[in-house]
Amino acid sequence: MKEPSNLRLIDVHHHVVLPEYEAALVRSGAADPSRPLRKNSSPQTALHSMAELSIDAAILNPLSVAGVHHGDDANARYLTETTNEALASFVSVAPNKLGFFAALPLPDIDGALRQMERALDEFHADGIILLSNQNGFYVGDPAFEPLYAEMHRRSVVVFVHPASPAYVPALRLNLWAAYIEYPFETTRVAANLIYNGVMSRYPGIRWILAHAGGALPYLSVRLRLMEESDKGVPPFIERVPEGVAPHLKAFYFDVAMAGGAAPMAALMETADPAHILYGSDWPYLERDYVVDQLANLVGLPQLQGTRLGPLEWRNAAQLFRRFAGRLAV
Repeated sequence: MKEPSNLRLIDVHHHVVLPEYEAALVRSGAADPSRPLRKNSSPQTALHSMAELSIDAAILNPLSVAGVHHGDDANARYLTETTNEALASFVSVAPNKLGFFAALPLPDIDGALRQMERALDEFHADGIILLSNQNGFYVGDPAFEPLYAEMHRRSVVVFVHPASPAYVPALRLNLWAAYIEYPFETTRVAANLIYNGVMSRYPGIRWILAHAGGALPYLSVRLRLMEESDKGVPPFIERVPEGVAPHLKAFYFDVAMAGGAAPMAALMETADPAHILYGSDWPYLERDYVVDQLANLVGLPQLQGTRLGPLEWRNAAQLFRRFAGRLAV
């Protein structure tokens, strides 16, 4: 069994909260409900903590659940542009170890298309970060069709991170949304992308689902009800004749907060092994939680011998051009 200290992980679920993002939230009149205690606010801080956690490289996620759009397109465009520009500067300190997902001002489609072009072509972002929903629009919504088409044309990597759904205050439950609701947010996105035919029409988009896809692996068989019971016009099976199963294999998954025998068994039964990526969720999680999750992963019988390497770094190096040179080593 490989010792965690000997790993060279590529982490695709690594948070950073930059001053530029926080200032833009204030400019938009928004608060940050996630209240991150640790922010990775400098490249040196990020690299130091990465080394302590056996993370050799990371793709940074710049958003909190406060999101990007708070009712004004101009403010949202300002927020995403300044955040993406700051991220480009941040990762330039160590470009062989740090990359980033760029933010888009959805549901502003025109702004999103312009920001994506600049982020990919000028700032050299490694992909796009989308929250599961923004202002009630879930990823997979037909309203975003022009964006999906351009993402497909450019073969964009899109990381989907859960947001707090609007209905949480009405639940009358004394449970933080991260306990249960976040995983179901990711599951909703996956189901929405399949049901609305986005996965079928735009196979060039590489979708990464956070937290092992939420409840998707467990519900993967249940989703076949789309094929049998859909009352849409036309029904799902006519719009997506290949059905659900091929699209489950098309998703990528990070393993943040899924480092245990049960969730990993479900994920490995559902996912293409080449599509499972390491994710830490640092620094939003406590250090002990991250360390324990990694130790659990390394100890899983399914990941012994040469089977750990793809999840550790190889799958990510094949997905992100920034790290492709590692494949030749």
